[in-house]
Amino acid sequence: MEHQQHVFVGVDTHKDQHTAAVCNCWHKTLEVIETSNNPVAFPAFLEQVLASTPNGLTPVFGLEDTGGLGHALAVFLLKAGYVVKEVNSIRSDRQRNRSPHPDKSDPDDAKAVAKVLINDFDELPDARADELPLAIAQLVYHREHLVKEQTQVKNRFHAAIHQQYANYRQFFKDPFGQAALVFWHRFPSSEHLKNIGVTRLASFLRKHSNNRVSTKKAEKILSLINRDDNPSLPQQTRDFIISSLVERLWLLKKELSIVEEKLALLIEQTGLQLETMDGINTITAAALIANIKDISRFASSAKLARYAGVAPIKKSSGQKKRFKKSKGGRRSLNTVLYQIALNQICLDRKGQPRNPVARNYFIRKVAEGKTKKEALICLMRRLCDIIFVLMRDKCAYSYPQKPDADKASTAA
Repeated sequence: MEHQQHVFVGVDTHKDQHTAAVCNCWHKTLEVIETSNNPVAFPAFLEQVLASTPNGLTPVFGLEDTGGLGHALAVFLLKAGYVVKEVNSIRSDRQRNRSPHPDKSDPDDAKAVAKVLINDFDELPDARADELPLAIAQLVYHREHLVKEQTQVKNRFHAAIHQQYANYRQFFKDPFGQAALVFWHRFPSSEHLKNIGVTRLASFLRKHSNNRVSTKKAEKILSLINRDDNPSLPQQTRDFIISSLVERLWLLKKELSIVEEKLALLIEQTGLQLETMDGINTITAAALIANIKDISRFASSAKLARYAGVAPIKKSSGQKKRFKKSKGGRRSLNTVLYQIALNQICLDRKGQPRNPVARNYFIRKVAEGKTKKEALICLMRRLCDIIFVLMRDKCAYSYPQKPDADKASTAA
């Protein structure tokens, strides 16, 4: 691209309003414009940008958070026929911190985005108007918050139930299993078990566990409690709290199930077959799509690896050639790749590798002298190659006919 034929508009996005800095290719700020984050105000914003653009030049735009707060503006500009680039906030932060006076304000942030747009234009991914990846990303984000809330509720439950049953961990293998939750809800303290015998408790547990709980389990539970305790006001209060927490866990479990069903339907609409690969389920497939969005934004798997922060950074001097682990890139995507790689090299219950090709590759890298952590990063880099092909061609993953540690290909 001929930089001298364009002006570069960096946009710092916010919930209520956006701030844009219009700069020429020599980093000179021509105008700073503010606009409401409302589609009604976008035509006037574009007119202001064009009015500040010298004759013969064309504006190109760089936006932070094009999948969230800046999505509506990005879609408007794309429909108007303009080039819109997605600028990672890490890049703009680094650009601002390079300044001798790294001030922090909306105009300064917008100027930093514009400078990144000028310097790294060809490396920045194009923003897309496709709403399907955005819908998946919103559901993934919603699910992450539900999981966090579920963890918080479980932690509160542990603190409350321990005061009611000191040996509660010996009652059930999983304190949050189906039968366990029904038990805690019906018997939040030993007071409620005073008139309950072994036969009655065993029948109750079998009813709520598809007949998988034996009479011995009921005997063990009753032997671990003290049914002679006199109820106190704090204990009665905890009874209510425990029952309330169990109900909240049931509700969260149901909501998570609904979210996962919706994600499965949306993934099916994309036509991608990521779940055909070991280590990728509905949740990780959705996370990949949410982070990568349109794979056509990346010219090669190498650029995808760089975007994910998997590609090593070269640190050479003279005759010494060294590579350093990247700490940049999209860390949420890096985390997903790490989870997939870890899952692939693990053994199943029968002691068999979940993905023989991936495990052989990992073992070979360790044998070459790399640490296990370094070998895992190498596998993550290989995964970028595979995922790039799976998303580009919308094909299914299959093992090579002759598993080779050197070739983790995706024959579709």
